[in-house]
Amino acid sequence: MTMKIFKFLTLLIITFGVLTIPFACKKRIDDPDPEPQPDEVIVADETIVMDLETRAAIISIDTNDFTFRFSETDLVANMKVGDILVDSASELAQYGYLRKIISIEDSKGEKTIHTEPVGLTEAVLQGSIDFKSGSLKMDQVDRMVLADGVSLSASRGTDFNVFSMDYEMEFADGDNKLTIQGSTSLDMEVFFKFDWDYCILCLPPDVTIELFESGIEINQSASINVDSYYGASVIETIPFATFYFDPWTFTVGPIPIVFVPKVELFISVDGTVTAEFSTGASESFDGRLGTRYTSADGWSMIKERTFNYDYFPPELDLSASIEAGVGPEVSLMLYGVAGPYTNVMACTKLEAELYTGTNNWDLDYKVGVKAGAGVKIDVLLFEDSWGDSICLFEQTLMHLENEPMETGVFFEKPIDGAWLSIGSEVQLEARVTGSTPSELEFMVDGLKIGALSSEPWVHIWNTSNSVLGEHELIVNDIIGGVVVDSDTITVQLVNAIWDVVDLSAYGQSNETVNTDIFFSSETEGWMSGGSAYGLGGYLLHTTDGGDSWDNIAPHNLFPRFDQILVMNEDEFLMRTISGEVLTSKHWNDITWTEPTQPPTGGLTYENAEVNSIALSASGYLMATAKRYDETEYSIRRAQAATDDYQPEGSTAIPYYYDDFPTHPEVYFRNDFGIIYDIKDQNNPLCQYIMISQDGGVSWESMQLNASGITREDDIKAAFFIDESKGWLVGRENQGYAVVLRTDDGGSTWEKFVVEEAINFGSVWFVDNNKGYAAVNAYDNLGYANNKLFHTQDGGVTWEPVDISETIVPMKKVFFKGPNLGFAVGQGADIYRYTVGK
Repeated sequence: MTMKIFKFLTLLIITFGVLTIPFACKKRIDDPDPEPQPDEVIVADETIVMDLETRAAIISIDTNDFTFRFSETDLVANMKVGDILVDSASELAQYGYLRKIISIEDSKGEKTIHTEPVGLTEAVLQGSIDFKSGSLKMDQVDRMVLADGVSLSASRGTDFNVFSMDYEMEFADGDNKLTIQGSTSLDMEVFFKFDWDYCILCLPPDVTIELFESGIEINQSASINVDSYYGASVIETIPFATFYFDPWTFTVGPIPIVFVPKVELFISVDGTVTAEFSTGASESFDGRLGTRYTSADGWSMIKERTFNYDYFPPELDLSASIEAGVGPEVSLMLYGVAGPYTNVMACTKLEAELYTGTNNWDLDYKVGVKAGAGVKIDVLLFEDSWGDSICLFEQTLMHLENEPMETGVFFEKPIDGAWLSIGSEVQLEARVTGSTPSELEFMVDGLKIGALSSEPWVHIWNTSNSVLGEHELIVNDIIGGVVVDSDTITVQLVNAIWDVVDLSAYGQSNETVNTDIFFSSETEGWMSGGSAYGLGGYLLHTTDGGDSWDNIAPHNLFPRFDQILVMNEDEFLMRTISGEVLTSKHWNDITWTEPTQPPTGGLTYENAEVNSIALSASGYLMATAKRYDETEYSIRRAQAATDDYQPEGSTAIPYYYDDFPTHPEVYFRNDFGIIYDIKDQNNPLCQYIMISQDGGVSWESMQLNASGITREDDIKAAFFIDESKGWLVGRENQGYAVVLRTDDGGSTWEKFVVEEAINFGSVWFVDNNKGYAAVNAYDNLGYANNKLFHTQDGGVTWEPVDISETIVPMKKVFFKGPNLGFAVGQGADIYRYTVGK
């Protein structure tokens, strides 16, 4: 066989690493001619790389069987049966192709060429590929398919930031069914090595595969919660989310190699259930998994792993045998067809049988991870497809042999470390497993405060006679007078309450809405608003901590005020619902013109709508605005010390979503600034933010690196404790409130979904853990919703503030230090938080 030999100049042309590994040939016959060197790429003479001219001659490609129609060119005229056609991704073939010609038909100046699949090592007789992808990210996804009951959403308490899925799926029908709920979070990168050489002096000449490795490095966190009903019998595996990535193109010598990563998440169930039960387990897994082949040892699996786990014990009353699992399969397709794959599945398994007439069980309850790897078809020209699977780990959580169920007790409410208002009635709620207690005992600081002998295991602790400070709560599970298990938490009692301040005497009603509030001290504050229809702007002033208010704005102002910005003790800037900015010095518009242009007397920002304003520590007044005759938003910067606030600089926001225009907003903590709610017309799978570290002089745009955030979600408010730790809140596309948290100044974000709230429109944190968020929405489905929520764990979990039930929206939450807070919105009532008042 004749051949073309190309020196190995650029093995892989992409952002991944480059590595060349020499290999020895098979034993050869005596011959004075030298063999090809290990650093040479050898391409078969039959291989035709499609250049621009030849690609332009393609009339059509049927990508089902890759039948080509060509117009006549010199290269096309010389094509023959046995030639191998190879091309990179293009509009004609999304994933490129590698095909061997099996027949050619001539007709009226055209050629119809029929092809079949061919192995890479037939086209390239010697070569080497070595890369590691780096983390697979949402912005690399070409398209995704989600099953019903599945949403993109981060699992609570994890730090993975690439793929996070929540799921709730039913198996079987009617009453005889089981429901599996949970979440899985994945952080993955692909590795691939392939080295093959060609022995021209062997009889016959041959290609030898020296090394093949493919797999994933993965961090996975998965939870699986199973609720069953009598009589279910299920054996089923369902894919619930599939991600197709943009193709990657590498070159080996002149040959383009097109890889297409594909990630498919699936859930499986296998078992027969005669019990009604509920149980759950979770695991965190970190490992390197995949397939290895060497010429010396053949096939094997790559398996390196570490793990941990947690669970809550099963509650059941009859026999059960059930296994449920959830996990991803990562395929690295070549030219769009199946290639090497790796899958890993977290699973929970329960086998339980109740001894007749007793409370004793034979029971095994396990959590584990299974993995499989292999090559589905011979794209790489292995003699046979190969696959194998192993159990990476299996941990027994419970094991009983004709024994009673393990007994346990757990505090459900309040959470450990909670701050509670002294004088309030606190609900103490516990959950038990195993044998039914003869008594459940609740204790505070070593003193018994109550006991229960039957469900529900809920006791009300009246804290009126308690003292401020830390308290230890204990719940004891007692059987036959003996404490068999207990759980302990600590809480803080603080002299803090939320009360309602009725402003109906000041003309407030459901026809008015308070939009913003600011306090300079514990007694003096200001509140903006107007009618719910956008008219009649007012600015209310209080000097007694919010008990009484006076309107200090003119009574004939037309637009509603939506934002207060305090410039100094003598001046406020007010942003109206229609996008003007007024100064309290004269209660007229600030006429901001384009930088370098003189004032023209036009509207704010010269016929522009201002969406938000903020003040940086360096003394810059910042605004996001859009001119009425343009589609793009920009960031305007002015010196706050000037009298007219004329912009001295402007930065374009390089993204715009025209279908549902977004409204980028600006927020500053000291000199750290962030612009959020930025969407792009051409990218439905992500959002963007802009960050400033210098008070607004310069801005860096970046993708909002939060798992599962797409263009369909809305980000409405920001709050930062310092330049590193902050939160964004809003509404996800499923209709729930969403919270994003960062600890690195916005580089990465952790996502939490609050299903009890419709959305969050404002957020404020008192410290790193304790914060509040307001719901800016009307009641849902006709009943009163809580419009104010509280977190004590940094935004991971949220509980409603019970006093805040109302049918109208809450617009803003604000705190002046840890002891005074307000939540304001539509209606005559505002909500005030005080400590020690």
